[in-house]
Amino acid sequence: MDALDIAEQFSQHLNSPKQTWLFGAGISYNANIPLMYPLTELVFDRIKKNDKANNVLTSIKGECGKNSHIEHHLTYLGDLISLANQAESKKVLFSNAEICESTLLGIYKLIISEITKIIRWGHKSNCAQENQSHLQIDEHLEFVKAIFNTSRAGLDLMRSPVEFYTTNYDTLLEDALALNRIHYRDGFSGGAVAFWDPADFGRKESVKARLYKLHGSINWYQKSDDNSYLFRIRHEDNYPMPKSGENGNVMIYPQATKYLNTQRDPFAQLFQKFRKRLADGVDHVLFICGYSFGDEHINAEIEQAMRSNSSQLTLIAFVKEPTDLIKIWGETPWGERVFVVSSEGLYQGSSGPHFSDSAESSNWWTFDGVTKLINTGLPADIQEKMQ
Repeated sequence: MDALDIAEQFSQHLNSPKQTWLFGAGISYNANIPLMYPLTELVFDRIKKNDKANNVLTSIKGECGKNSHIEHHLTYLGDLISLANQAESKKVLFSNAEICESTLLGIYKLIISEITKIIRWGHKSNCAQENQSHLQIDEHLEFVKAIFNTSRAGLDLMRSPVEFYTTNYDTLLEDALALNRIHYRDGFSGGAVAFWDPADFGRKESVKARLYKLHGSINWYQKSDDNSYLFRIRHEDNYPMPKSGENGNVMIYPQATKYLNTQRDPFAQLFQKFRKRLADGVDHVLFICGYSFGDEHINAEIEQAMRSNSSQLTLIAFVKEPTDLIKIWGETPWGERVFVVSSEGLYQGSSGPHFSDSAESSNWWTFDGVTKLINTGLPADIQEKMQ
């Protein structure tokens, strides 16, 4: 198959009547939410006044290596907490000192609290004020507008709701849906304060989108001693989270217990929805943007769905350059259903890159670039070659 045929197939998939989107941290970068390594530096800077936390985290960083980031450090810290919990003394020997479980838990909650603040407010390197919003929602607004006002114009009766799955903890996507007046379901019933109700996803009334936050959110709350209730809350309220500041935000970081955590509600239900959606035999497209393929659990779900004999799922990944995993997928028997849009050009399976000489496609893999593709189609110089 030549490059023009691949481009034509890709163009048709952009307007698929059944779309599933998977997002990662990259889509929020221009919204002033830092990526992992800058986030790590910010966390270290903010906890340095706490000698105990700073010493423990610095030692953990030394154990994890210079290329580690805050999620690796939380992984290590989570393992230390597990070891202390299993010990009769409720202590663990680390860095030539015994540390009790309660101290480790306090450090863990402190780190989570600082990460939550950074994600909530955003960050600009030239601004010293912490509790001032630096978030920019423009790219999210334009993306949602493109999805529902351009590609879906006049076709809502023919298309199923678009499903969005995200590993991000920020609320930018749901905010953008609301500000564009798009009816959506996210698994909660209520208003600004709402309760977890998975039946919400299946309500019969018409909605245009469903949103699944696979790793939780900064505005989810669950009491540490009672996991029977989950709420979506407002910031700064003293209910249901008490003013004492108990950290109950539900966020999963990739530590040793992560897979086990995803087997519990609400995460078990969210991943079940993801699995079921991908396994649907109906022809549809999974678009991936801002995701670095660093979550083995998610990758396994995608691969299992793609390799199924009955699968009609097409994968389109927007990445700066193909990852090793994507290259492996491209070489499989189902590799022809894998498209990669990168700074190097367009790939299909093991074929590519194509159109690497295109003057207008250097940033089509970015979140903003995806929006432009939805709005106007392939870059003009590629469209000219197709005519």
